[in-house]
Amino acid sequence: MKGGIILVLSLMLTGSALAAECPAAGSDTAVVAEVIDGATLRLADGAEIRLAGIEAPARPLALAAGAAWSAGEAARAALAQLAAGKSVALAEAGDAPDRYGRAHAYAFLADGRALAEALIGEGYARARWFPNENGCFPAFLAAEKAARQAKRGLWGQPEYATLEANDPSLGTRNGLYHLVEGRVVSVGHGSRMIFLDFGHDIRRDFTVMVSPAVGEALAAAGRPVDGFAERRVRVRGVIEESNGPAIRLNDPAEIELLDDDGQDDDVGAPR
Repeated sequence: MKGGIILVLSLMLTGSALAAECPAAGSDTAVVAEVIDGATLRLADGAEIRLAGIEAPARPLALAAGAAWSAGEAARAALAQLAAGKSVALAEAGDAPDRYGRAHAYAFLADGRALAEALIGEGYARARWFPNENGCFPAFLAAEKAARQAKRGLWGQPEYATLEANDPSLGTRNGLYHLVEGRVVSVGHGSRMIFLDFGHDIRRDFTVMVSPAVGEALAAAGRPVDGFAERRVRVRGVIEESNGPAIRLNDPAEIELLDDDGQDDDVGAPR
């Protein structure tokens, strides 16, 4: 799989998430006894594994308790078809179990395919950067791009599709993981944060928050934050409230320049 990694980010960053290697399938194998959801496996020994580097569809907040949730069930069913009852090779990711006691790992099928990449490529999940889970991120982004352009799975559903920065629904999506696209109107420098503003009303419009560390990494890669002004970008992360909807960058890999070649790869993206 390493040989097939396609780098789809505009940012080539030494020492960042993109510098890590995607692990190959190792000799540590286990049998999948149950698929719990679109990103979680229960192994034959009872251990639970959360697939690294992906975001399975989150249940919509507006969905009533007990109501059918097709996206979540489709993701679980797809993962079950791939892995239930089969032996998978595991490569650990992250430093410790998460708050649910699950170890995070890359899981590979007998043919060498990464389960997460297969799910992303068919549109059942989205790529997500997590600390120490970044080696396969370029490959996952490439798989996601293909699914997004073909509008497979989640990408054909408004609830999960890429949002425009001026979408009024952003303010109702706090705590949810999304991709957002738009043109940066201005760049502001605070005492502890740099702000990419996507509108003229900084108390209402969408904002991307860039820490000094991420700003330094962007500058080292030849992409200084001030250079994002008036550029079209795609950013991914969890929506939070900070004088309007915002995404806080954890790593330079979470932001992409879309207009380097004068073209955008998503139909319906804001102009």
